[in-house]
Amino acid sequence: MRKNLSIIALILLTTLAISQNKKHKYEISIGSYMQNYNGNLGNSFFKFNTTCFAGINTTFGMYLNKSFDFNIGGSIGHFGYCQTEADANRVVSLNQRCPGCTDRLGMGELRSLMISGNVAIKYKFANNIIFKENSKLAPYIYLGIGVNRLSDNMKRQCVNVGTHLTLNSGAGIKYNINERFNIGYNLAIGYFISKKVYYTNALASDSKNMDADDLKIERRKDMYMQNAITFGINF
Repeated sequence: MRKNLSIIALILLTTLAISQNKKHKYEISIGSYMQNYNGNLGNSFFKFNTTCFAGINTTFGMYLNKSFDFNIGGSIGHFGYCQTEADANRVVSLNQRCPGCTDRLGMGELRSLMISGNVAIKYKFANNIIFKENSKLAPYIYLGIGVNRLSDNMKRQCVNVGTHLTLNSGAGIKYNINERFNIGYNLAIGYFISKKVYYTNALASDSKNMDADDLKIERRKDMYMQNAITFGINF
């Protein structure tokens, strides 16, 4: 019995040693990321001693050809920004504060649960043009569209609750442990293109009485950045 189990295990391990290519077109990856904010409230991109929230993501990839993959992904995690001392002392108009932060200086704070789905086209540099297709190191870039559902964790009416569209882009690199398994790093940027993430008094009242500073802030788009460590399986 033990011998039979050993043979079955050997067969399974041998079966797993199959690379993602035109014959084995699919990959599933899972990852954990740290998410940062850049927008009207402030900027925490690459400032890991300031606000950052954790999340998890997964991606299903389909091989199109040696240069391109089609990816479908999803993630869940907290998104937002906590004021620094300098932010808290920044003077802004009442229009640019959220309804729950009118009792303080600065624009306020943001914390939301964000559930996202996205599609993207990935360009692979390991395509026998730049790197060999079976290279251990496999860098890539991608571009896509995301749909993001935001909820108000703080319950202070500081989140524009609902569905938001983003233009997504990113870059990363995989290390192929063997022909079946890989680990990697992925840097993702999401650019909100549909509506404001931070819910201000101006949005709540549909105010048209904004000064030049208000309008400048109102035109600025919110963004997020995710730094993720991933683990993938090809099949």
